[in-house]
Amino acid sequence: MIYYPYLRGRQFDLKALTTFATEPHQNVVPVIEPVRDIAALPKTLQAFIDHQQPVAVIQNPQVDHYNYQAEQRYPISALFESPWVQRAVILTPLLPPDQLNDALVIVQHYADLKLFIDHNWLPASATVLAPPEARMRRLLTANQQAFGHLFDHNEVRDHSADFAKMPDSFFTNDQTFARQYHETGFGDYLTQGKPYFEHGHPSRTVTLHLIYLQDGMVRIHHFVSDQNEDFKHQKEKYFEALAKTIAWFDTQPAINQTPAIDQLRVLAEAHKFPGMGILKQLTLEHHLVMMARYMDEMH
Repeated sequence: MIYYPYLRGRQFDLKALTTFATEPHQNVVPVIEPVRDIAALPKTLQAFIDHQQPVAVIQNPQVDHYNYQAEQRYPISALFESPWVQRAVILTPLLPPDQLNDALVIVQHYADLKLFIDHNWLPASATVLAPPEARMRRLLTANQQAFGHLFDHNEVRDHSADFAKMPDSFFTNDQTFARQYHETGFGDYLTQGKPYFEHGHPSRTVTLHLIYLQDGMVRIHHFVSDQNEDFKHQKEKYFEALAKTIAWFDTQPAINQTPAIDQLRVLAEAHKFPGMGILKQLTLEHHLVMMARYMDEMH
């Protein structure tokens, strides 16, 4: 059973992945959809190679402009020679079938999957990640294809402040679901969600979304700043959310403590605001480590 966390290649995504590459873990293969031609992308892949940890990279990214550049300033093609870097593709009607051999194939639409299976274009060597729909499972099972599901667990609220009304909730038991349907793995979009935004947008609140383990399931706690009247005072709102985060995690068992939480404690003690990018990075680092523990706990 493999966990496939799906991340876009933004600066804070890649920094979190570079840190995760140095952490001992098993049964986790991050999937990167490149969105920007930046030096951090080959650096991140090299970190996985150096630590002999697997990572997959989308060859035909569908968001932002990475795929439309005539020449990459920071090319990564040579890194695919490493056995630790797997080719991945997003299934589209115009995708050449010869690109699917030994690839991780991301399915977004039922019609695309049916087209490739009906024409026998989907090789047995490919591993498929598809939405958890019964009709897709039937197609893949009938085709004797190795497959798992990819699902967006991110909960969207009209306003971030609404998370304060229900700060704790179930996040996933994906591994149990995958075993029930004889899947080889599963993936998610972490706590960022599937929709991609090139730039962040202002929010009336600062909210930290952090997962934890309880009774074999993954749950999520939302730490919301008290101030939510306007878009000002982001620094003060950050400290409000951070104080709630540290107080809550101080009551949690060791399995829910991570290096990222320790970093948040250091920031709280120093009363330091590192910027929202670093905050997102630490949230992702925590998520990756916790999901690796979830995989270990369920094996």
